[in-house]
This record gives sequence, structure tokens and C-alpha cells, in this order.
Amino acid sequence: MASLSLISPQSPCSTLRHHLPSTFFPNPTIRIRQTSPSIKAFSAPIPSPLTQDELKKLAADKAVEYVQRGMVIGLGTCSTAAFIVSKLGELLSTGQLTNIIGVPTSKRTEEQALSLNIPLSTLDNHPHIDLAIDGADEVDPNLDLVKGRGGALLREKMVKAASDKFVVVVDDSKLVSGLGGFGLAMPVEVVQFCWKYNLVRLQELF
Repeated sequence: MASLSLISPQSPCSTLRHHLPSTFFPNPTIRIRQTSPSIKAFSAPIPSPLTQDELKKLAADKAVEYVQRGMVIGLGTCSTAAFIVSKLGELLSTGQLTNIIGVPTSKRTEEQALSLNIPLSTLDNHPHIDLAIDGADEVDPNLDLVKGRGGALLREKMVKAASDKFVVVVDDSKLVSGLGGFGLAMPVEVVQFCWKYNLVRLQELF
């Protein structure tokens, strides 16, 4: 089972209320889930107020520090993941990172990675992934996530399931007191196989 790490830039107005070795809590709504010691939350300190895109880039840069030479990397699909792919392309082009293979979770991510000359593969050819990095639509205090509003839920879940470690990158705007806190629809992705069965199951929920 993959371990999960959450990386979030520290809000300039937040205070550091808890401290554990190697674990930092950027916001009082983020904590370690006691039943899963493999889950950690990290923050990247911010010296001054930044835009949302700057926060995403800061968190993405921190996440890429997990990537090492020779790894197979799951590449997520979201606005934050785009910063991750961009950073990987930059490190490859300057020679600071070598010999990695990316497994994209969407056509959009695939096209961006190819434009940056990031070597790509598929789960069929690389069924074992060392590290997957992706964003999330919502994160609650237990580090439970809502994902999939970017339209790549199924492939994201498959890549995550094949990964040894799963790093989630978010900015403070994704933090909620409970899942569904933004009042948006929960993403559901259904494949063509047995879609009628799944339709009935979904209808039974309402």
C-alpha cells in the first residue's frame, strides 16, 4: 500500500501550533491521522503573501524534492500537477535530474510532459511506480481527499494504486473542515464496462 504525504505551503497568516520530528503542520486544520503512521504533512515556509499560482509552484517545487534518479514517476492531472511537470522538465533540461520515466494520468499531462522532453511510459510497461505526485480538490483534517474534478479520476486512482509513495500537493485554498465543504458535486468516473450496473448503484444513493 502506498504511503501518503501532504505538502502545503504555509499560509503567511497561519501559526505553527504543532511540531513533531520531520512533520510540520501549516494550518490547524491539518494533522496526522493517528491510525496511519505513514501519512505525513509538510509545509514550505513563505516569507511574504503570494498569489495562488505562486503558492502552487512553491508546493510543487517541494514535492519534486522526493524525485530521485532512476525513478518511475506517476504524473498527476490538475493545475498544481502542471507546475510539478514543469519543474521536472526544468531539472532534466539542466542535468540536475536524469534517468526518470513518467507515467501520465491524462492526455493533458502527457502532452505537457512530451513538450518538455520528459520520457514517458504506461502502466502496462511499468506496472510498478516508485512515486506518484498529484494535487487534490479538497483535503479534510483527517487528510482524506476529494480528487477527480479535473476529469482524470480513474487513471489517477490506478496510478496511485501502483505507487509505493503518493505525494499530494495542495495550497491552503483546498483545505476544508469536511469533505464536500465547497458544496460541489463529488466526482464519479464510470468506465463503459458494466456502466448500467454502476448507474443503478448511484441512483440508489439518492
